[in-house]
Amino acid sequence: MTHSFFQPHPPYAEAGDHFPVTLAQLRRQIQDIAPVGEPDWALFQNKVRWETQPKGAFLLQPGQVCDCLRFLHRGAVIYYDGVDEELQLEQVGWIAQPGEMVVEISSFFQRAPTQVHLKCTVPCEFLTLSHADLQTLYFESPAWNTAGRRLAEQYMLLMAERTHFHKLNLAQEKYRYFAERFPQALQLVSQRHIAAFLRIRPETLSRVRGRKRDF
Repeated sequence: MTHSFFQPHPPYAEAGDHFPVTLAQLRRQIQDIAPVGEPDWALFQNKVRWETQPKGAFLLQPGQVCDCLRFLHRGAVIYYDGVDEELQLEQVGWIAQPGEMVVEISSFFQRAPTQVHLKCTVPCEFLTLSHADLQTLYFESPAWNTAGRRLAEQYMLLMAERTHFHKLNLAQEKYRYFAERFPQALQLVSQRHIAAFLRIRPETLSRVRGRKRDF
């Protein structure tokens, strides 16, 4: 997303250690895009849950229906819909870094099986809301109808950004954009996955990074 939901965070901890703080951060960010009063926030707080996943865990695989909307607190998640047989590496279409929403939006809203994989590249922590609980929020709270629409609009902007990114041609231009747009992912995603996302070969990425260090 173009909007970051969380601030820099301490080392990994149990949900009870920072769940209230994380919720408060998320609330401040949602308030920036749509007003949510105390009763409406209480509805959300009663439904959202803390989720942790290990490195390599799949949040979603082809044939499954995306049933959760996740706000990524810590870690990174790659989106891919196939594997490069030559490189034996995922064809990464997008990377979610801390502060962003993780969802396969077509599957989530259409309740249809996806063709996309969502995979954690490192241990991850999320605030998670199920599709059923989101629908309940919409039914019970006009404020969440508005907030949900605004969140969906921001995700659409993310998809537009994704399209723009993949129209870039030069490897150096792509890497510069990536380093500025995904500064946290540089530390959370392997170089091979970054190369796959940039749609260049790993050795090309090494040369680009080498030239960047020379300046």
